[in-house]
Amino acid sequence: MSIDRILCLANSYKHSHRCVAGVSLVTKKWVRLVGRSVPGCLTIKETCYPDGSEAALLDVFEAELGEKCGSNCHPEDVFVTDRPWRPVRRFDKPSDARFLTEFLNKGPAVLQGYGDRVYARKIDAAPVDRSLELIHPEDLWWWIREEEGKRKNRALFRAGHVSRARYDLAVTDPAWLDRLRHLAAGIYPHSFFFKEKLSKTLLTVSLSEPFEKFHYKLVAGVVASHA
Repeated sequence: MSIDRILCLANSYKHSHRCVAGVSLVTKKWVRLVGRSVPGCLTIKETCYPDGSEAALLDVFEAELGEKCGSNCHPEDVFVTDRPWRPVRRFDKPSDARFLTEFLNKGPAVLQGYGDRVYARKIDAAPVDRSLELIHPEDLWWWIREEEGKRKNRALFRAGHVSRARYDLAVTDPAWLDRLRHLAAGIYPHSFFFKEKLSKTLLTVSLSEPFEKFHYKLVAGVVASHA
């Protein structure tokens, strides 16, 4: 076991629980934190600090890590102990922004290709080298639609500067879904949510565990800051 400092870049819905992932400031590698109570997930209580507040995107916190528990689709997974997380600071200094650029995926392909999913049998045959990527999206829109009585929230964006590939991915970031919750169905430009000009918006894209023969790509974190 060891104490690590984690930069939180995703705290997303996973079933009725949470998936928390980010970058270790010790190893400079992606990590996805997994609890012992629910397989592959964290309970909401496990994602909270001693004061009851939940770990937020761009928080740096200390957590005690146990053994690695990675799989073919989630090589970054590691168990956390029962020791409460300790908030350290916000990751909002100019040097912090430069640090994040080192983790950006600058190409047009996102997590194994250009679609919104990967065949499970492909990953069963050959494990992925990563299941998390940080994207600087272009032409970002939010699509809210109703299907058979269910509300769907999607992020539409382009990635890369060569092929200009467009993606259409489900959103699982609770904080961002709260922004969309009270809006009517429709397609909204990202600028709709901000009166001031944004300096940069980043998306943490995560590969899901297998569901009906596929691993889906999800927008698990929306990091938006004002200029």
